[in-house]
Amino acid sequence: MIKKYICLVLFLLLSASYSFGQSDLKSSKYGTLILDYLKDNKSNFNFIDKDLENPVINNEYYSENTEVTHVYLNQTYQDIKLYNAISSIAIKDGEIFYYANRFLNHIPSKVNSTTPAFSPSASIIKVAQQFQLENVRNMQELEHNGNQYVFSNSGVSTQNIEVELVFVRQDENLKLAWDFIIYTNDNKHWWSVRVNAITNEVIEFNDLILTCTFDVEHDHSMHADQQGFTKLTPITNSVLADGSNYNVFPLPLESPNHGSRQIVTEPASSNASPFGWHDNNGFPGADFTTARGNNVWAKDDIRGNNSNDSFSPEGTTSLNFDFPLDFNLSPLDYQEAAITNLFYMNNMMHDIWFNHGFDESSGNFQTTNYSNQGNGDDFVFADAQDGSGFNNANFGTPPDGVNPRMQMFLWSPPGGDTSERVVIENGSLMGEYDALGASFGALLSAVPVTSSLISVIDTTADTLNACETIINSAELNGNIAILRRGECEFGAKVLAVENAGAIGVIVVNNTAGESIEMGPGADGDLVTIPSVMVTQVIGEALISALNNGENITASLVGPDLTDFIDGGFDNGIIAHEYGHGISNRLAGGPSAANCLQNNEQMGEGWSDWFALMVTMKASDVSTDGRGIGTFATSQSTTAVGIRPARYNTDFSDNGFTYNASNTLSQPHGIGFVWATTLWDLTWAYIDKYGFDSDLYNGNGGNNKVMNLVINGLKLQPCNSGFVDGRDAILAADRLSTGGVDQCLIWEVFAARGLGVNAEQGDVDSRSDQIEDFTMPLSSTPSLANCSALSVPEFDKANLSVYPNPTETELSITSINTLGNVNISIVDINGRIVYEIQKESFNSVTIDTGRLQSGLYILRIIGVNISYNEKIIKK
Repeated sequence: MIKKYICLVLFLLLSASYSFGQSDLKSSKYGTLILDYLKDNKSNFNFIDKDLENPVINNEYYSENTEVTHVYLNQTYQDIKLYNAISSIAIKDGEIFYYANRFLNHIPSKVNSTTPAFSPSASIIKVAQQFQLENVRNMQELEHNGNQYVFSNSGVSTQNIEVELVFVRQDENLKLAWDFIIYTNDNKHWWSVRVNAITNEVIEFNDLILTCTFDVEHDHSMHADQQGFTKLTPITNSVLADGSNYNVFPLPLESPNHGSRQIVTEPASSNASPFGWHDNNGFPGADFTTARGNNVWAKDDIRGNNSNDSFSPEGTTSLNFDFPLDFNLSPLDYQEAAITNLFYMNNMMHDIWFNHGFDESSGNFQTTNYSNQGNGDDFVFADAQDGSGFNNANFGTPPDGVNPRMQMFLWSPPGGDTSERVVIENGSLMGEYDALGASFGALLSAVPVTSSLISVIDTTADTLNACETIINSAELNGNIAILRRGECEFGAKVLAVENAGAIGVIVVNNTAGESIEMGPGADGDLVTIPSVMVTQVIGEALISALNNGENITASLVGPDLTDFIDGGFDNGIIAHEYGHGISNRLAGGPSAANCLQNNEQMGEGWSDWFALMVTMKASDVSTDGRGIGTFATSQSTTAVGIRPARYNTDFSDNGFTYNASNTLSQPHGIGFVWATTLWDLTWAYIDKYGFDSDLYNGNGGNNKVMNLVINGLKLQPCNSGFVDGRDAILAADRLSTGGVDQCLIWEVFAARGLGVNAEQGDVDSRSDQIEDFTMPLSSTPSLANCSALSVPEFDKANLSVYPNPTETELSITSINTLGNVNISIVDINGRIVYEIQKESFNSVTIDTGRLQSGLYILRIIGVNISYNEKIIKK
């Protein structure tokens, strides 16, 4: 049968309101330089004086590898921030090298008000009601600084709620709004919300947990320990002699389907982790002997409650993390091996990308920042076998200085049941009913918890809510309790009935609709029995049956995990999720961490590319198609995976160009187009500079493009589109090399439809992109040596290329005679598949019948013409 899989691919982002740290532009040593630049370029951006009145610096840091100071400037109006109006400025040698604008113009005419009519607390209550969260209770204002507030979690969030007054762009207007995030108690949603401060209506919101669906079988017959693989040389580069050993699927292996586990010894990078992976304080010697250190704390979270009391494997003082692995057992039986692999991969991602520019100053993830640059205290919480869901993975990225969290989930087999259920064994309601387990207490399994069902009776008006003294403890003892949601925390309810002797609990929802996952509250950590919620319809029917005298036997049942697979062994997925952390910290500056929310954002693309880069092998070639998520979906290692096509420089396998971003899914389809282009760029660099398997200190084309993309992320503004990303990469090349590879970069981008005349339109629209395959003008100084540039003397309107798409022949005609020209057709790999020289050219017909179906580039080069056009062969 075809099994439907849901994969949470999260980039949980905290809004700018999470970071109250900012500084006046005038306080920067570059303040005058920046202000003068903005004023001198007012006409270029159609700014008026009020648009530049008092911008504030969100972040300013120095990048050693490029010798550049990066400044991220947030536009304000009357001292109120414009949400995500963050421009990126690069300063080198005391001059502004690059400016990427995200400021708006003519602000005064767009603002609806500067004085809120509703309080920030009212906006929190509004969202709690509209999103059907818990009832707001015990709300306290903990801090107030200007336009920024901190409220207690108010019973609806796992964290304090930080609120900021901002302007939000809505069409061509700017609405005054309260901006905040609620991280829901069930750990399944991180609602980023802007509420109109004049009407108290929700303007916009994002569920920062993104979902994708895979309709594929999951077959567990393909695992490395059951196959014969040639062992690869693991990536390692350390001068630290701490004796650490890890039995893992080492990079460049993508998953257990790609190779066997190996013992890796002392793999920490001497640059990125100079005191090893188990340090915490910057002094020699391990500070932890579990899977914890300066960069990551890997542990289980089978209850899905983010507890810090969870299990982490013990390596002893010898730091020996060699644990057995048998995929025929339940994942619960090989937690140590899974958590070790998760610890290894998070550290590898930290160390690899540290050496390519994602370092302490730019906001990476470390407890102690050895350079004293950036904010520390933000190692990654890496949760293995997370119990808050199945068949997914996610990564939450708060601003620099706040811990991110990676959650890796179990994947179910074909026909596998991931549900928790209430089974009524007898009576008028006999049958099975869907339930939702709490994120605290005992974990339900395939072994049922069975007993008589008893209604709770307490001393409140609603005697079934278990919020006051329970008066029927004798009846509850040894049985399953049923009670209603409401009035007090779930953890308090369940603990009360456990203390009364109950062995399980059914909580009845007090509102219509689906059940919600119950958070622990203050007392949930003390609970040791299982509890579930059922819908109001089912629960009230059970209560009514009990009131009518029925004797009901109930069972609480969970999934059988025996054949489930742990996503913590899929290095590609781990790298993808960690990649969200990288792109979200770099884009718009490390304190923003929310600059990839616009409709044309490329976050999924960067994450796919990060995964591809760390799993490349020296034996790979550009036409080896690479799928994403093949292990998790049990496809072969050469299959398509979870994207529209494999990543491949061969257009016959992946012919997607920029125009496809108008129609493919958001964000994964849009990201796929961006990653496709970056993958072409990677192979163009490898073709020129070769491949180096040393991902820490190598100097191959793969290493160079890794540096290039990281530096490009630092240069682009908040809420970027494809053209912003292209321009930032071009600027990064000029910044690092003086523009040595400008031609190469332009050729790659132009081939995928991001030529010089490509238009991204509104970055908040995903349907107005216009592709173009034209190279820049030959008069551009940095492009003097390019082979296929446009020339200003040529008018495209004078040339006709038809039919396109073509089947058997292609005609090219020109109104004017163009002199001697070279006409060629080039496939996406750069191979010339057709070439002809024509004298006094004005027309030609080309036989295309012999070409394979796919996408090609037609090139016409001469003294008076340099022309490129995409050709599709049916």
